Amino acid sequence: MEIKYFLIHDKLVEFSWPPIISEDILEKLNQVTVYLQNAYGEGIKEIRKGYHTLSLRLHVSISEQDCRDLVEEFKMLDARSLDHSAKTWHIPVAYGKAFGKDLSLLAKIHDLAEEEIIKRHSAGIYVLHFYGFLPGFMYLGGLDPVLFTPRKSKPDRQMSKGSVAIGGHQTGIYPMESPGGWYAIGKCPITLFDIKREPAVQLQVGDRIRFEPIDADSFEAIYQLAVQGKYDLRHD
Repeated sequence: MEIKYFLIHDKLVEFSWPPIISEDILEKLNQVTVYLQNAYGEGIKEIRKGYHTLSLRLHVSISEQDCRDLVEEFKMLDARSLDHSAKTWHIPVAYGKAFGKDLSLLAKIHDLAEEEIIKRHSAGIYVLHFYGFLPGFMYLGGLDPVLFTPRKSKPDRQMSKGSVAIGGHQTGIYPMESPGGWYAIGKCPITLFDIKREPAVQLQVGDRIRFEPIDADSFEAIYQLAVQGKYDLRHD
């Protein structure tokens, strides 16, 4: 698998793999992250990952030759050294007009019934590739290609907290109210990001997610339990 690098300046470098959403690349990024932390931890200020990129911010200077050497080290890593302890989380979602304001629009875009959109979206097993955009915003790979939808040309000024949405080849959950350019098709009744909690997020990069459709009554019941701290998110 080809690995490239771009030395932005002497203390910041970005490594990149083929530009696709892939579990193989996610595994390689996780593997490289663990390797860097173990081998060069004291010299590293920050590591940031995307779908196919890893940015390395350093306390010390790095040269072009250092980057080439790291690429060769990455290629020699053994994937068997990783701890494959990913969980599969079951996240409740209420779909439909009252919870997902763009469901009917998305159905028209794809010439599908709303029920078919829900069926396809909830049938997937998604992989958490990274957090970004907002604190706690999960970028999830594994969306049914039939549901691939370009982002809105004009983002909405407000997406409600918990909105489950589709944008491009991805799906995700808005952890807080914010502007957004994805299509909201449902809503999750629980808080997945809480800065007062330790850790602030339960789901880790590499974990799997299944969306479980619920009705309006179940949404309200789960929401009330979650507010009282009595709802435990289920995982395998």
